[in-house]
Amino acid sequence: MEYKEKRFEYDIETSLLLSGGYTKGDMSTYDKSNAIDLPKLISFIKASQENEWNRYELIYGIDAERRLLKRFNEEVNTHGLLHVLRNGISDRGVKLKVCSFKPESTLNQKLVDSYNANIMTVTRQFAYSTENKNTIDMALSLNGIPVVALELKNQITGQSVENAKAQFMYDRNPKELCFHFNKRFLVYFAVDLYEVAMTTTLKKNETFFLPFNQGSGGAGNVGGAGNPENPDGYNTSYLWEEVLTKDSLMNIIQRFLHVSVEKVKEIKNGEEVFKTSQKLIFPRYHQLD
Repeated sequence: MEYKEKRFEYDIETSLLLSGGYTKGDMSTYDKSNAIDLPKLISFIKASQENEWNRYELIYGIDAERRLLKRFNEEVNTHGLLHVLRNGISDRGVKLKVCSFKPESTLNQKLVDSYNANIMTVTRQFAYSTENKNTIDMALSLNGIPVVALELKNQITGQSVENAKAQFMYDRNPKELCFHFNKRFLVYFAVDLYEVAMTTTLKKNETFFLPFNQGSGGAGNVGGAGNPENPDGYNTSYLWEEVLTKDSLMNIIQRFLHVSVEKVKEIKNGEEVFKTSQKLIFPRYHQLD
């Protein structure tokens, strides 16, 4: 039974490694308290922005790596991770990108090389917690920053997407840094052999999942709920074969993820009070298609 359960994870990981643009991740240099693999971020910066990093080291010397982490966290806390991924960080006149997006053409080799320097990793049994030994079935990270979490369930072992949702809702503490809204993980997928659900915010029992299915007729076709039969693999294979490949995910982060800010009126002590709330909108599958 354990083999059948792990086979699903293995097949997804293998697909991402062989054709998704990812390398195999591990937890050896992951800092749980800061929810980041700083050596990977620095490795990307050195490979893609050598001159800028040299200037940064001239300013801070042996303290450069610690100052980078401090500045990164400050910017994320102020503007959110999505903004930092798109705009980078600035410190003492040095501007550093924390990722590079795919250029419109291949004419500028420097931009191509910068994009290729991105370190995309897939890590199974992602041990994220400073509180316990809990693990997420699979995490996708961009230059050491965890951005996608997946809980994977298999009907062969008697579990489904509903069990994956429940795991996110009741077994993951939203107070841990990696689960803070728009600070690390940008999206959470609950996945089984037949269906996918998605959320961008963990709020315990108030967590709201949206279906992330193609529809029974397939992408762009009239049909009901769910996904069409896939004779060549799992019905949910489109998630890792199309949506979560390096090129697709980077494109989503650059162009399609959106932070929606809303002002809600409340009555408090007999007076009107406006409360600001934010939502991170990850496009549904049919919108991407």
